[in-house]
Amino acid sequence: MAFSRRLIGVSILSCLLLLSSTATGDDDISRAAPANASRSCNNPYRMVLVKLWIDGAEHESIGGLSAAFGSLLSTDTKNSPRLPATYTKPLNGCSSSSFKLTGSIALALRGQCDFLTKAMVAQAGGAAGIVLINDQEDLVEMACPNNSTVSNVTIPVVTISKAGGDVIDKYISAGKKVEIMLYSPDRPIVDYSAMFIWMMAVGTIFCASFWSEFTTSKENDFNEQSPEVIAGGSREEDDKEILNITTKSAFVFVITASTFLLLLYFFMSSWFVWLLIILFAIGGVEVLK
Repeated sequence: MAFSRRLIGVSILSCLLLLSSTATGDDDISRAAPANASRSCNNPYRMVLVKLWIDGAEHESIGGLSAAFGSLLSTDTKNSPRLPATYTKPLNGCSSSSFKLTGSIALALRGQCDFLTKAMVAQAGGAAGIVLINDQEDLVEMACPNNSTVSNVTIPVVTISKAGGDVIDKYISAGKKVEIMLYSPDRPIVDYSAMFIWMMAVGTIFCASFWSEFTTSKENDFNEQSPEVIAGGSREEDDKEILNITTKSAFVFVITASTFLLLLYFFMSSWFVWLLIILFAIGGVEVLK
């Protein structure tokens, strides 16, 4: 395979890797936290870490999402309290809880009433925060109902997925003491892990391309010294493998990449991630031909 074709494959793979990194970045909708909390319904949606302790032993964290209302969480653990987790009763959290919530993180299930009502009920019961457990595996964006612009909620409000709720429920049902810490760390501007993976992938492809070109040149030198090789045969074969890039093809490539970026921005979902994985695999196969 000619080196120019491999170089095109490298470019395609590089673009797909960058698109994948963009997809990962877009999935994290956190932003830098404002300095002061407000009672507005326009707080930024931020990714949250729900840190767990089970009977005093630290457990793995659960990912969550903050609401558009309520107080803003600290970006580090130093300023975040570690509090016991308590289910509301009723579990939907739509009315005053018969369980004591003072000084604890309230746990409530999604449904029966809006998110703002659940948060206000938990706050009235003395809860220091509330974690709403979704009935699906995604993280729902919790906004104020009826296009409200002001809320009276001053406690942090966080949602977690059904799977995250199942983890907490497993320990509480077993009679273990569950403690929770809520905080929202700032994400770095540059994702160094994604950059490192990109460098590894592209570096491997480049090395493979140069190695193939190096071994091909050795084979050509050997064929030139071999009497069995028909003059001009190797050149004709190389000519067939050369891929000419025109201005039109380069323009189409740029338009295609831009289209993918727009699709990632507007239609980001799990099926689109799988599409990128398939395209990445196809690009890898083409490069290795």
